[in-house]
Amino acid sequence: MIKYLTLTTLALAATISTSFSQASQRDDAEIKLGFEALTSWRSEYIYRGFQLADNSMEFQLGGQVALSNNETIDFGFHHGTATSDGDFSETGAYIDFSKNIGDITYTAKLALRDYSNTDKAPASNFKSGADIGGSIRWALNEDLDFTTHFSYDTGADGFYLESKFSYYKNIDQDSYITLETGISAAADYYSRDGLNHAFTTLEYTYNISDAVSVSPFISASLGIDDQADNHLFGGVYFAVSF
Repeated sequence: MIKYLTLTTLALAATISTSFSQASQRDDAEIKLGFEALTSWRSEYIYRGFQLADNSMEFQLGGQVALSNNETIDFGFHHGTATSDGDFSETGAYIDFSKNIGDITYTAKLALRDYSNTDKAPASNFKSGADIGGSIRWALNEDLDFTTHFSYDTGADGFYLESKFSYYKNIDQDSYITLETGISAAADYYSRDGLNHAFTTLEYTYNISDAVSVSPFISASLGIDDQADNHLFGGVYFAVSF
C-alpha cells in the first residue's frame, strides 16, 4: 500500500496499489516497482496545525521500490494550489527508505517544499525548504498501529514531532475505513513551542477496481498552542495505481 498525503495531521490517506516485478534480483527476492497517481480536494489545507489555504486541489505522483521483503524506497512529487481567493501554491518532492524489523518499521525521509505567494495564505510566514526526519511505526496487531514522526524543517528552522494511533477496519472485500488520531509538539517551529495541536481523521476507501480507489474523509485539528486555531474540514482522494 502506498500512501501519499501532505495533510498535517494528518495525514494520512489510505489507498491501494499494485506492482510489477523486474528481472533483477536482490537476496533472491524480486525487486518490485509500483506507481500511484493521486488527485485530491480539501475544503481547508491544514498542515501540522497551520492553515495554508481555504480550499485546495492537489496532484501527486509517487512510486515504491520493494528492495526485499522488508526494505522499500518511496519517492514522489506533488503540486497543490488554492482554489479559493489567493494564488497560494505548493510544490514538493520526497524520498524515503523504510526497513521492517519484526513488528516495527523504521523510516528515514527527505522532503523538499517550495511555497509561492505565501503572503496570501492564512499562515503567511511559511518558507520553502527541506524537511529532514524519520519515523518509527509499531504494528500492535493487524488493525492497530502506533507511529511517531520527527523532523527538522529548514524553512521554519525548527523541529516538529507527532505521535498517532491508526486503526484499520475492513467493511467488505472492496472497502475499508481508517481512523487516525494523534498529538503534535514543536520547538521554534514558526513561533510555536511545546504542545502544538491534536488531530483526528476518519476516512472511507472504496476500491472501484484493483487499480482505482476513491477515499472521502473528514478531519479535525484542535489547537493546543495559543496561536493554533480549531479546524473542521473534509475532502476526497482519487487514486490510480499502475
